[in-house]
Amino acid sequence: MKHRDDISETEALRLELEQTRQHLADTVQELTRQLNVPRRLKEGAAETGQRLKANAGVAGERMKLNAGLAGERVKANAEYAGLRVKDTASQVPALTKQHPRTTAAVGGAVLLGATAAAWLVSRHK
Repeated sequence: MKHRDDISETEALRLELEQTRQHLADTVQELTRQLNVPRRLKEGAAETGQRLKANAGVAGERMKLNAGLAGERVKANAEYAGLRVKDTASQVPALTKQHPRTTAAVGGAVLLGATAAAWLVSRHK
């Protein structure tokens, strides 16, 4: 009977030893994975690349949206400026009658500037 107890005790020790070996093998495998710096760098780089790609897509969409909004603002401002120029141009005849000397001075200055510009252009040919 004592022989059977020895066998069962031996078997129990063998099982415990096998479990310990398996646990150690799993621990070594996990440590190896954690210490594999090149692989971890590749994994991190891949994750970073995916995040950058996603962020670039979002940034591109924002740029398109902002460009569209800016275009609309430019168009609205140009229309507004055109209306102001038209409105101001319609007031010129009345202002000319109210301020004839100022009109003559401005007209003379414009004529003088145009003449000077034409003279400079002809001189450099």
